[in-house]
Amino acid sequence: MKKLILFGATGNLGRHIAKELISKGYQLTVVVRDQKKAKGLFDINARLVVADVCKKVTLVDICQHQEIVISALGKSVSPNDKSRPGFEDVDYSGNMNILEEAIKNGVKKFVYVSAFHAEKYLHLTYFNVHHRFSEELKKSGIDYSIIKPPAIFSAFIDMMDLAQKGQLVTIGKGDKRTNPIFEGDLAKICVGSIAEKNKTIEAGGSSIYTRKELNLIIQQEVDKSKKVRQLPLGLFKAALPLIKVFNKNLYDKFAFFTEVMQHDTIAPQMGEFRFEAYIKSKHRGL
Repeated sequence: MKKLILFGATGNLGRHIAKELISKGYQLTVVVRDQKKAKGLFDINARLVVADVCKKVTLVDICQHQEIVISALGKSVSPNDKSRPGFEDVDYSGNMNILEEAIKNGVKKFVYVSAFHAEKYLHLTYFNVHHRFSEELKKSGIDYSIIKPPAIFSAFIDMMDLAQKGQLVTIGKGDKRTNPIFEGDLAKICVGSIAEKNKTIEAGGSSIYTRKELNLIIQQEVDKSKKVRQLPLGLFKAALPLIKVFNKNLYDKFAFFTEVMQHDTIAPQMGEFRFEAYIKSKHRGL
């Protein structure tokens, strides 16, 4: 039975990875930031360790006796996330702290969930930190797998609340296409990649949608009586400098949203579960 330590287990993707690992018979350790977070993993049969990846002292020898590390760690892009650490703190420095411990303790495999086309948008903090850490991982000497989804389904959950309030908006024309992937499908890819050698895997969902279509799917499921409004891209861009002055974290998120709305982000179609079915299941509590 292989020993594996998972970071980011309390996130939507991390929980699916944990369940997939247990189903495959791994001896699993999951890392949580505090005991409050640990309560969300009541149904996960794993050893729990409390540590804050942003505080190196809490990570000393955390990878001791572990053969494999999976990091699904990342700061949420949701505007509702009010946590203080930014993308630089969590996605780069936090993962670097983990990597240093993995190297020191002789970990054989490191699986990291990055971002699709991160290398193309290095002027944006969100993509920059994912790319920089991926490059450090490649140089580390540890066998790696880097998984790069365009987006995961749960990133759209906030939009369901907006749709309920009649506040859901499409930024710009909404004609750019993407194929987000279900966390359960991505979890299988992450776990399957453990057997791969120094592999980068770009992974999207089975279906391709425009940004406008994704919003319409959400609105139609949540409340057909309300309409999706349209916000000019120029207006959104004009607000960014002001947002940056008052809230750097929020600026980084909105800058990310603005950029992806202007490009097709279509990864190889590997997932199976469809976005429509996911939204329906979340809305109806299935």
